[in-house]
Amino acid sequence: MNRIHGRFVIGVIICALGIVGSPSSIEAQVPSIKVLKDDWGDAPLGNIEAVCRSVASELVPYFPKRKFEPITVSRSKGSPIVLYGAGAKGERRVSLNVKGTFWSQFAYQFGHEMGHILCNYRAAKNTNLWFEESLCETASIFAMRRMAKTWKEKPPYANWKPYAGSFETYADDTMRGVTKLDKETLPKWLQENEASLRKIDRPKIHAIGVHVLLPLLEKNPARWEALNWLNQFEAQKELSFAEYLADWHSRVPVAHKPFVADVASAFGLSLKNSK
Repeated sequence: MNRIHGRFVIGVIICALGIVGSPSSIEAQVPSIKVLKDDWGDAPLGNIEAVCRSVASELVPYFPKRKFEPITVSRSKGSPIVLYGAGAKGERRVSLNVKGTFWSQFAYQFGHEMGHILCNYRAAKNTNLWFEESLCETASIFAMRRMAKTWKEKPPYANWKPYAGSFETYADDTMRGVTKLDKETLPKWLQENEASLRKIDRPKIHAIGVHVLLPLLEKNPARWEALNWLNQFEAQKELSFAEYLADWHSRVPVAHKPFVADVASAFGLSLKNSK
C-alpha cells in the first residue's frame, strides 16, 4: 500500500536548532506519555511525545469517567505493539517502529496501540481479536482525520500548522487502499471470511474498520465510550462472534446498547440472548 508519510521539514529544523518546547494545550484527561530514549533518528523525544499526546487528545474525551494509566513509548524493531499488562510502575508500554520525523506514521501507529488500551486489551482466549484490531484501525484513522482539523487551528506548536494536511492525506491514502465492503452483502462476506479474520488478516480487518466501524463512530463519537465494557468476558471462554457481541451488549449501559446493536446488525447477527 502506497502511503504519503510526509517528512515534516519544520520538524527537522526544530531538531537542528535543538528546540523542543512544550505543547501549547492538552486535555487534562490525556494520560502521561513518556517517550524513552532510543534510536528515533532525528525526531526529538519531546516532539514525538507531542504527536502522541495529540492523538490521545482526540480519543480520550469520549471516555469522561475513565482514568488512564501513564504510557511509555519505546522503539520497536519489529511490528508496533502494546505489551500485555502493566509495567513496574503501573504504566502501559507501547512500542512504535518509526525512525525520523514522520509524524503521520507516529500518529497512525500510536493511534492503533491506543485503540488496544481503549479496548481493554488482555491475554485471553479471544478468537474475535480481529474485531478489536478493526476498532484499533478505526481509532487511528478517526484520530488522524480529527488532527487534520485541530492542527489547522491549534497544533502542539504554532509553527506546526502547515503539517495538518499530511494527517488527512495519510488517512485518505489508507482508506483508499482497502477493499470495499457492501453493507447489503456484509453478512455473507463475514461468513466467507471469518476464518481468515481469526488469523488476523490485516487487509480484511482494515476494510471493516474503514467501511463498517468508522462511519458509525464518526456519526456519533460518543459511542466510543462503549469500549469501556468490551473484552470483559471470562478470559478462557471461547465465544463465537455473535456471542462476543452479545456479551458486550449485555454489559454496556442502556445509552450504548444501540451502538452495539448497530454493529451486530451490520454483520447480520442477532443479540436475542443479550439483555
